[in-house]
Amino acid sequence: MRADTVDLKRIFGRDIRYMVPLFQRPYVWNRDDNWTALWEDIRRTAEHAELAAETGDAVFPHFLGAVVFDEIPYLSSNLEARQVIDGQQRLTTLQLFVCALRLVAQELKHDRSVRLLSKFLENDQDLYDSVKDPDHRFKVWPTNADRDEFRSVMRGDGGTGRLAGAVLYFQQGISSWVAEVSRPEERIDGLVQTLREHLRLVIIDLEEHDDAQVVFETLNSRGTPLEHADLVKNLLFREAEHGGADVHRLYDSYWAPFDQDEWRTDQTTGRITRSRLDVFLTHWLSMRTQREFTFPALFKEFERWQRTRKGAVEDIFAELSRYAGIYDELDSHTPHGVEGRFLYRMKVMQVSTPMPLLLCLYGLGDQLSVPRRRRAVRALDSYLVRRAVLNLSNKDYNHVFRELVTAASLQPERADEAIVKTLAGMQGHHRQWPSDEAFQSVLENDPIYARLYRHRVRILLEALEDALRSDLTEQLTVPNGEHFGAKLTIEHVMPQSWQDHWPISDDSTEGWAVRDELVHTLGNLTLATGKLNPALGNMGWDDKRNWLSEHSLLRLTHGTLLTPPPGAAKEHWGQGWDEQLIRQRGHYLAGIARRVWPSAAELLAEDGISE
Repeated sequence: MRADTVDLKRIFGRDIRYMVPLFQRPYVWNRDDNWTALWEDIRRTAEHAELAAETGDAVFPHFLGAVVFDEIPYLSSNLEARQVIDGQQRLTTLQLFVCALRLVAQELKHDRSVRLLSKFLENDQDLYDSVKDPDHRFKVWPTNADRDEFRSVMRGDGGTGRLAGAVLYFQQGISSWVAEVSRPEERIDGLVQTLREHLRLVIIDLEEHDDAQVVFETLNSRGTPLEHADLVKNLLFREAEHGGADVHRLYDSYWAPFDQDEWRTDQTTGRITRSRLDVFLTHWLSMRTQREFTFPALFKEFERWQRTRKGAVEDIFAELSRYAGIYDELDSHTPHGVEGRFLYRMKVMQVSTPMPLLLCLYGLGDQLSVPRRRRAVRALDSYLVRRAVLNLSNKDYNHVFRELVTAASLQPERADEAIVKTLAGMQGHHRQWPSDEAFQSVLENDPIYARLYRHRVRILLEALEDALRSDLTEQLTVPNGEHFGAKLTIEHVMPQSWQDHWPISDDSTEGWAVRDELVHTLGNLTLATGKLNPALGNMGWDDKRNWLSEHSLLRLTHGTLLTPPPGAAKEHWGQGWDEQLIRQRGHYLAGIARRVWPSAAELLAEDGISE
């Protein structure tokens, strides 16, 4: 077989038919797993080309994968034909993308782009009989199940299936992207140029004696696909070997642990499942390059960084080994203390974007003192939890934490101050560090149980319980991180169904509405075991108070619920449980939360962190 790396001009710029055989599966790519990554890769390549046009730098081509073709005899036209043995999903998606781009160009009346894109989609009409074989118009011809919809989509008639969904997704994405600039026609022109010149596929052409079916089965049914880590490994060892290094020593000294099961275990991040080693490499490379890239681009980004760096390849092996040890420490940290609690909360909230920054902070070693490192971690904890409690978006966290890595790297000995000040300067709904007033107001007044994810409410209550303990408090098995969360559940003191056993002073419609919302506020919530919680149910206050007093050992219950918290009116406390007491307890607990997750000014004013 013959293999060659070619741009899309060589593939789609010629008059040809790429035919998907009957036995291949229908089109199955989708937005979450495929379209988004492809569009992000194409968009990023186009943006790099835009920047290169201003700076004069070279544009590195983007590799889209491989396709395998088998030559078949010419049919009833003068068009050359190839059977698609492997890569039909990729090839079809590229045609759908070009179709979507042409639609956007037509909307902008960019006729030149429309003509160029049409040449990527349609064959010369003089080379086939458009009456007898009208479908020879299309350069890619999918398997039988997709042909009707493909024909409709390519003709601009739309559809309701997966192919039409792909075109709509790409069309919306491209339209939004070109609308970001003042001259969208120039951006369209640049995107067309990127398609023609900066995207690459490996084309494998089978020769006469190659068995297409055997090749197809081998590519799709046998072996384990290479992970990004395997590609990185091959690249590094190939460079080491070319440089005359002792590759056996490098493997034994640095890489051998990465081939063990603990690094090859699958982990799920968001919607993506990948090996733990690939996850680590993504975090490490994000820290190292301070650049945005998606997981599918991990190896390409590593290769790009490797091309531009200076120094011996052994330095990379040594650095990966060192940071792998740091990552192990972070990944297995016990859920105690400032750092352990923060790492636990990260896992519960399923937030991984701070990890490159944590690698940076721990990687500074003796350059950053332990008290300063802990202050930096407390700032991150406060930023994330305050935003989570206010139910603010996390969509910009990649940019936020990349900026923090840059800030910390520029002032390694005072990285904590750099992080606190950078976070304090964040502006806008997607980035700001919520103020004391906003944080306190939500905690006191908002029905957080009804509005937030349960795990966010639980980590809030866990942290309050931890803060209410002192050196004089018995050290029980709780709170204890993930085990604590598994054993204790959120309990409404005044139950959600309060009507039967909880009399109300304001028996109006408005009074009922106020109470229905107030039962979900912080002042009415505590923690109880999974067995105690259903036993309490909707019972009245006197019975519930006795049960909690007998069975609960938490300071959150005994110190702020069964007895009045500091600052609350002590008269008649505990004789009943109503709106006034809920508000008083909520005010007190909100103040505790502000101390657990302090503001930037409070963090910078702390004593004893100068060294």
